Amino acid sequence: MNSFVRESWESGSSSGVDAYEGWVHKLKEAQGSDWCPGATPAGAFSASLRHKVIGDINVIESRCDPCTGYRTAAHANRIDEPSVIFLTYLEGGENIEFGGERYSLAAGDTFVWDSSKATKFEVYESLHKVALAMPARLLSHNVLNTLDQIPRKFNLSSGSRFLLNSLIRAVADRDFDSADVEAETILDAVNAFVVGAGRIEALPDKSLSDRQCRDIKRYVEQHLADPLLSIGQIAEVHRTSKRYLHWLFRSEPLTLNEFIIFRRLEHCRVDLLDPDRAHLHVSQIAYAWGFANVSHFSKRYRALFNESPTQTRQNARAIGLAPVR
Repeated sequence: MNSFVRESWESGSSSGVDAYEGWVHKLKEAQGSDWCPGATPAGAFSASLRHKVIGDINVIESRCDPCTGYRTAAHANRIDEPSVIFLTYLEGGENIEFGGERYSLAAGDTFVWDSSKATKFEVYESLHKVALAMPARLLSHNVLNTLDQIPRKFNLSSGSRFLLNSLIRAVADRDFDSADVEAETILDAVNAFVVGAGRIEALPDKSLSDRQCRDIKRYVEQHLADPLLSIGQIAEVHRTSKRYLHWLFRSEPLTLNEFIIFRRLEHCRVDLLDPDRAHLHVSQIAYAWGFANVSHFSKRYRALFNESPTQTRQNARAIGLAPVR
């Protein structure tokens, strides 16, 4: 076995500033990745870190009080070797922005982070978590592909989440320090659990996904006139990720964004053909259905209906539906 505890550190009685700076230094050293800490927390700050090494795998158990930090795209571009970190949350809570999506994580959650994207984190409640960090080259090609296709926050009902969570906690346990195990054994398990999660995501409960899709479409129909309606806004309201929404609509004829635009255009066409709305300018109708740019609206309208909004009114007038505006 090639396992050993590299470091066990606690902030102890250090002042808030010293404790925070010490924790930042130790965490960067253990993770092998560069990032920027946020403002030093006011008052006392408590933290601890236990870093175990098994072959090329780093097992990092950490505790810390509320704080913030971030990695920029420049940080990601400077890395010598890409890494992947599997996180299991034991206590407290943390918000993470990763790859343009926001995740809220708490006890019981499992999250997969990698060094390829800009990241922000905010520990909002004293946190206890375990990280399984490794070079991306140790993971199979199938695993890396799977991570690009599934939500980075594992579904709580996922068996793979439970198994991966249990594995990470077991490896971090002090009783595991002298266990007879090779890094390859742990990697085999990680590879199997992640690929298993991908298979489950690819074969969902059809009735559940259909119901969720209908709910999202119903929400879209109710908010088409809102110019702020977007995939990001829908994800936030429904407490999910943009990635999951894209996945949910993967078998639909239209993507979610295309569905929003299509339904807005259909409503605009109805209004353009309505004699009672003939007094409205084309731009007023476009704005009323959530379009913020008239030029963009006209371009999309022509692409869908093979005529401009003005031509639609002219044609309506020709058959006695509406006067030209």
